[in-house]
Amino acid sequence: MDRNNNRGVVWRVAGSNLLGNKLYSFFTVLTIILAVSLISGLAMVQKSTEREKQQILNSMQHVMYMDVTDEQMKGLAEDALTEIMVPYKEGREVKEEGVKMYPFYIESHSSGIVTYTPTEGNVPEQENEIVVDRQLLKALGKEEKTGTKLEISFAEGERETFVVCGILDRDREMSTYPVYVSKAFAEKGKALRDIPYTALIRIADAGEMQMSEFAGVVNNLAVKYGIERNQVNINGTFENSLQNNSAALVLGIVGIIILFAAAVVIYSIFYLSVTGRIQQIGQLRTIGMTKKQINKMIFREGLMLSSIAVPTGVLIGNVCAYLIKPEGFAVADLFLMAFGASVFGILTVLFSVRKPAKMAGSVSPVEAVRYVGEDESGEEKDRPHRRLTARTLAGSSRNRSRKKGMLTTASLAIGGVLFMTGASYMSAWDEDEYSRMGDFENWEYIVDYVYDAHSNAQKYGITDLQMGGTLNDALKQKLESIPNVKKVYRDIFTSAVLRDGDKEYMGNVYPVTDENREELNALLDKGSVDDLKENTIIVINTRLVESLFQISLDIGKEAVLEWYNGSTQECTVQVVGVKEHGDEGRNLEDGVYIPEKRMDEMWPGMNKTASFLVTAEDYEKNGKSIEAAILNILDDYKDLDLQTLREKKIDDAAQTKKINTQVFGLTIFIIIFSIFNMVNTSISSMTARRREFAMLESIGMEQRQILKMLFFENIYLAVPNMVITLTAGGLAGYGTVWGLRKFAGAAYMHFQFPAAEHGIYALCMLLIPMLITYVCLKMQNRDSLVLRINYTD
Repeated sequence: MDRNNNRGVVWRVAGSNLLGNKLYSFFTVLTIILAVSLISGLAMVQKSTEREKQQILNSMQHVMYMDVTDEQMKGLAEDALTEIMVPYKEGREVKEEGVKMYPFYIESHSSGIVTYTPTEGNVPEQENEIVVDRQLLKALGKEEKTGTKLEISFAEGERETFVVCGILDRDREMSTYPVYVSKAFAEKGKALRDIPYTALIRIADAGEMQMSEFAGVVNNLAVKYGIERNQVNINGTFENSLQNNSAALVLGIVGIIILFAAAVVIYSIFYLSVTGRIQQIGQLRTIGMTKKQINKMIFREGLMLSSIAVPTGVLIGNVCAYLIKPEGFAVADLFLMAFGASVFGILTVLFSVRKPAKMAGSVSPVEAVRYVGEDESGEEKDRPHRRLTARTLAGSSRNRSRKKGMLTTASLAIGGVLFMTGASYMSAWDEDEYSRMGDFENWEYIVDYVYDAHSNAQKYGITDLQMGGTLNDALKQKLESIPNVKKVYRDIFTSAVLRDGDKEYMGNVYPVTDENREELNALLDKGSVDDLKENTIIVINTRLVESLFQISLDIGKEAVLEWYNGSTQECTVQVVGVKEHGDEGRNLEDGVYIPEKRMDEMWPGMNKTASFLVTAEDYEKNGKSIEAAILNILDDYKDLDLQTLREKKIDDAAQTKKINTQVFGLTIFIIIFSIFNMVNTSISSMTARRREFAMLESIGMEQRQILKMLFFENIYLAVPNMVITLTAGGLAGYGTVWGLRKFAGAAYMHFQFPAAEHGIYALCMLLIPMLITYVCLKMQNRDSLVLRINYTD
């Protein structure tokens, strides 16, 4: 090693080591690839999700101004604060041949506010032309082509024939289909002509604003053009996007966990490699290699492996990310995420090899000659007599290699805990309960008035409809008489306007009864139900009222309550009880609560039933027949509508499938990571102990006894891993589900220990090492005993 050759010799020796132990190099590269591909894939999926979300936000309105006049729309369209204005209106929902649909007018736009663009045909221009989804035509049993005629009754007592001039291919089933009509129909058609327009608005440069600034611009536009506050509907998704989100933080935490797991695995690999090459390292020291050069050699082995593994991992991770999330995938993000993942991957490898490299550099030639592959800390006490069996030899091997075993167990357990966390999340998700959250919590059908805030909004909500009293006892009896209907609940509330100066809040008014009195009182943050009297109110979710309508309601606050009972009435009321947020259990809804007696006085003789809530006996079995029977009854009630749990499940299916697919993919990736780590550990251990097995065989040990000894060693390695996975993984899964329930409102999640998944994992951890052990031992035995005894790494 003369001076001219000194600089390159470390690289050559490092390369020679890697080429000389191809199996070790292969599994080290594989581990780095898995870690880097996982972190780069996760980062790219998250970035693609954010970009897709931004693309959606860039193609939709920031705010809706409802019930606007032509003059107001013209002013909004020409205002400098407005980027684009799109008018729209929609009619009431109808049912034709069992399929729900509604007339919908909106201009066709492919940019700004993206609405719809027919994939086949043209946008409607004539009064009788429409654009529909291909799925709608399929559901109606009609020909899926332009020119098809549909006879629809959008207006009561009037059937009209429409011609399909355009078709949309959205390739998904919907509970209710929009039927896109022309402007001529929106102006002249009986179903839409009396419905006011809603203006969809994008605010100029809104993406650069703070949330408070954005709200100020929206409200200033409303004031400028004489639009009432209750006619303003801000896009909550866009408004929330103006806040800092925690997605990057979550990704960072997940990334750190993955990189830590990879670091433990890589450290374990290099530690086993270094301890298996102590004698070789000592020989290098005897021919003049310095501690610094030995240290560099190990580091350069890590860099050489990283140069292959990191680019491959980045490529695999981004390909997977594209397959999972193609919509938001962008080349600019790819390079940024690839650079970040590469840096993290290389730093992880360098950090992982630091201690093994230092340990290798500290080995003296004398120590290397005497080294027999044992951990000093694991030496056993001498015993005068020892019974030599496969089990005791396995135990002795475990004690001598305690540190190696701890590293292997730790690296395997990390993957196991992550796997169990993902499995717990999957098993905790109750799709039925997810769909039941909200309106269908305790029932499967809701019979209510055909009322929509956009299509037939009234100042006093559903009060005008309730004046007709359609939801009466006679209808309730008809519903109760349907076979297998368990019960029909009566939901009682009406609507009124709460006014504070020039600000108005139209909300639901509920009676305080003997049934809900105690529960309401327990929920209040301030005040008491006992203080309720003639002109006093209790308000639930005052924070929402304040944020949406700028009306601050607290104990002692006075406001004007305005209602309609055939004529407009009003009185001054005082707030005597408040709950700042909504009831998480939804036992009590948001709104205004007044004494039951006072409610009867305010709406004398009016049927205040807002809906009938129908629950079935054995819904899975009888659901379809009950739904058909309700629809048959409602054919005689044109002002009533039926909402069903079945339709809600259809609308939720795409979202739940998407979330669970992503979690399932991540969980599978983690278990593959753990399995490859285990395979790597087993093969590395078998290769390093090749000479040891030959020595045992030379003193009379049979191959079946060696195999039995290795079987016990695998048991000793697998049991601690399974125990940690069982306990720590179970606790991590429980904690994840508990956190989602408590802080994310995921009441549809219930922890269930994933016993089947843990069983599969345990079998993999037991059977795969045994299979590898058997195959490796058979391959080693192909060489002669003398060759194996003289084997050096």
